[in-house]
Amino acid sequence: MKKNLLIADDDTAFHDLISRVFAGGDWEVSTAEDGIAALEKISARVPDVILLDLNMPRMGGRDLLTLLRRNARFAMIPIIILSGDSSPREQAAELGLGADDFVSKPFNTEELEARVESACRRARRMLAANPLTLLPGGPAIEEEASARIKSGAPLGFFYIDIDNFKAYNDNYGYLNGDNAIKSAAGVLAAVQADFAAADVFVGHIGGDDFVMMCDPSKAAAIAGEVAARFDAMAPGLYNKADALRGGIAAKDRAGNAREFPLMSLTIAIATNERRRLEHYAKIVDIASEIKKYLKGRSGAGSAWLKDRRVE
Repeated sequence: MKKNLLIADDDTAFHDLISRVFAGGDWEVSTAEDGIAALEKISARVPDVILLDLNMPRMGGRDLLTLLRRNARFAMIPIIILSGDSSPREQAAELGLGADDFVSKPFNTEELEARVESACRRARRMLAANPLTLLPGGPAIEEEASARIKSGAPLGFFYIDIDNFKAYNDNYGYLNGDNAIKSAAGVLAAVQADFAAADVFVGHIGGDDFVMMCDPSKAAAIAGEVAARFDAMAPGLYNKADALRGGIAAKDRAGNAREFPLMSLTIAIATNERRRLEHYAKIVDIASEIKKYLKGRSGAGSAWLKDRRVE
């Protein structure tokens, strides 16, 4: 399904220009010549992005922007202001009202396309973000993986979960459990920043399950760094006695008392270096198999394994 771009501008020649710019791609363009008509179209079908002129009859762009930002249904629509006044004061004023971006007329059409795509991408990721960590959630993860598969570029896909998290959560409570998950997310985000050249993506599926994607040639280095940093951080999540003991006494899922080691990470890595990964579901299946194998290991501390099988 194509994304919808709404142009709210009283210049019909401008409508034609933008329609030609976005013709034949992933967008369909709808137009409105004033704020009232734009509001009617937005109510009928919420657009993915709005290009908004400030000076329109009946209802101007500022009034429409204010109205949309006060409506819970429309508050998250990306809105890009189009204006002939490019002064810093003007731009600051419109961004202060809730606009997501500002483009001065006349403009470069390639830059406008890039800004529209970027605004749409940011909005989708925000809507799909995990509320606890604010990392991209399930829909954004699948979209990212599918885009990387489609590109045909080398892909390393990490499936990461926190070992012994349930025992920790049961004994230390949900607030501390949430803090442990946010701490794990912080480790992944820090490694992502340190390996910027490897085009690293970090996502949070939910609970204690995370995803990373990167250039597979850097997968081993990244996995090793994630494991080392988490293991160094984990003892600080426990009280002194449990940290010194190296674990906690708790009940397992069957209700039996046992000792649980400190939390660690299981990191399963699927790549397309030796086999084809045609779709997201196949990546998840391969990573799940590797994770299951790693879960059967003995010993404390985080562990990672990169798939080396050949199809």
